[in-house]
Amino acid sequence: MTTSYQPLKSGERVEMLDILRGFALLGILMVNMPLMNAPFLTEMGKFALWTDPANETATWLLNFFFTGKFYTIFSMLFGMGFYFFLKKAEEDARSVLPVFRRRLGWLLAFGVLHVVLLWYGDILVFYALFGFLMILFRKKSNKSLLIWAISILMIPVLLTLLLVGLFSLALTVPEVAGEMTAGFNEAIREMNLLMERAIDVYSTGSFGEIVRMRLNEYSNILGGIVFFFPNVLAMFLVGLVLARKKVFENPGAHRLFFRRLFLYSLPVALAGNWLLAHFSQDSSYIYFDWSLFWVILGMAFGGPAMSFIYMAGIAYLYHHGFFKKVFSALAKTGRMALTNYLMQSVIATTLFFSYGFGLYGQVNIWQGMLLTVAIFLVQVVWSQYWLRHFRFGPIEWLWRTLTYGKKQKMKRSS
Repeated sequence: MTTSYQPLKSGERVEMLDILRGFALLGILMVNMPLMNAPFLTEMGKFALWTDPANETATWLLNFFFTGKFYTIFSMLFGMGFYFFLKKAEEDARSVLPVFRRRLGWLLAFGVLHVVLLWYGDILVFYALFGFLMILFRKKSNKSLLIWAISILMIPVLLTLLLVGLFSLALTVPEVAGEMTAGFNEAIREMNLLMERAIDVYSTGSFGEIVRMRLNEYSNILGGIVFFFPNVLAMFLVGLVLARKKVFENPGAHRLFFRRLFLYSLPVALAGNWLLAHFSQDSSYIYFDWSLFWVILGMAFGGPAMSFIYMAGIAYLYHHGFFKKVFSALAKTGRMALTNYLMQSVIATTLFFSYGFGLYGQVNIWQGMLLTVAIFLVQVVWSQYWLRHFRFGPIEWLWRTLTYGKKQKMKRSS
């Protein structure tokens, strides 16, 4: 199937958005690295492979500056991308929406393959699914979109508050408290066994065994969808508002906006991310206590607030012409965001899993942070080289070709 609707040409791209994509790729890998090298249960419960002071400090810094910030940036950028889709067909939205749905359908397919073949921590599936929901908001006013975004952000906070209240109340009844405590202890025992099994499978198992274990872990993620992923849809809507206001198309003309965004976000970011980093040390997603509530609250508002600070800071530096070479390199890396995101999984799983170097569970938190920087620098260099010869990253080319039903021109003209 073909369509006359065509993708953006390179000259029509907003460079600031590519810079933010490139910057977000570093943060995404920084957060994903410990999860690629350890079972998901280390994140769900009070389980840790490394408890020495250096790694506890690294974990605290990771939670404060990275966790919940960079997929938030990507989510806003996704919402902005939706705006540009609509903008190119303002005269006839009926022509663009089927293209956008087809684009989401192929993104969903990439996400499913990512989960099955590479890593359980995929975000593409949820981007695609929430993308279909975002279509329903396309005619809402900016005010309405922001109200919806805040309301959606409150879903995990209010749900956690409700569950904490119910659990606290139940524990006041001796008979119920005893049964609940026994149930939690049994769950912890089973999770410890599953962790040991996961480490063994990823380190020494066959590819088929690794796939089965990966799908097992993915099922655990799906169980927590209402706690982790409402943020994605909320930030889609915020991104749509930012794109309508064109703040990134001309950052210099919106200096006051970015200054206010930074100042208003700062106290929320500091408070929210302190809650996240501090209470993550004691919280467990299998036991609904007040520590978990503070983590969810900190994530819900501290994550977006810190994302706004990063975005405002980059806009300020970009407008004043600082770090031009760095931003140029980030922009090229961001232009290949989907390729680089999937390549991060390819590289990490090759390093950690049995069919590669078998280093699973052997790279601690601070070592993983250094490894993240090294991998990202390789991606930056590779992206510069690739885009000197080709118009798109390889996965971007495939995605566009499938979306528009027409083979896209890949090589640059000599």
